[in-house]
Amino acid sequence: MVDPITTRRFLFRCLLLVLCAVIIFVQMLPLSTVPGGIPGPDLLFCLTAVWIMRRPRWAPVALIVLVHLVADILFLRPIGLWPAITLVGYEYLRRKAGGSTEISPPLELGISVATFAALVATNALLQFIFGIPQPTIGVLLLHVIMTALAYPFVIAFSHYVARVRRAKPTDLDGSGIAI
Repeated sequence: MVDPITTRRFLFRCLLLVLCAVIIFVQMLPLSTVPGGIPGPDLLFCLTAVWIMRRPRWAPVALIVLVHLVADILFLRPIGLWPAITLVGYEYLRRKAGGSTEISPPLELGISVATFAALVATNALLQFIFGIPQPTIGVLLLHVIMTALAYPFVIAFSHYVARVRRAKPTDLDGSGIAI
């Protein structure tokens, strides 16, 4: 018999994988063929950050890296650069949340957006150093702003639709980590 906690963790990992696949698929659709415009939010980062801040064990490192590597390949970005940078940010968020039930949503928003802005700046700096073409500073700033505006909606989606909620004190194991 399989432990119900393990089954639930596996099902939510599968749900995260499916939601990430849907986000990648929708972003690949040719919805607008006009160049320029306002860049969209990074929903993949938002979804992963929300899940890491609420239930760190439901978003394992291997799954996150796999999803971001596939996204790099499909979006024709430098393979491995963004996953490596975001992995550092996600681990920072994982340590910051630490399975805690005490982080308020505005504080979570601030921490996540500041982390995303630092990751975007690091990515831009590394692309500049290696001579990889990149968007202008204004476009990167708009990208960060759009991601910050989308983050509360991803929190609401994860909470009400996907049922990913913060761990209650009864959901913590002996070391204080959400199960």
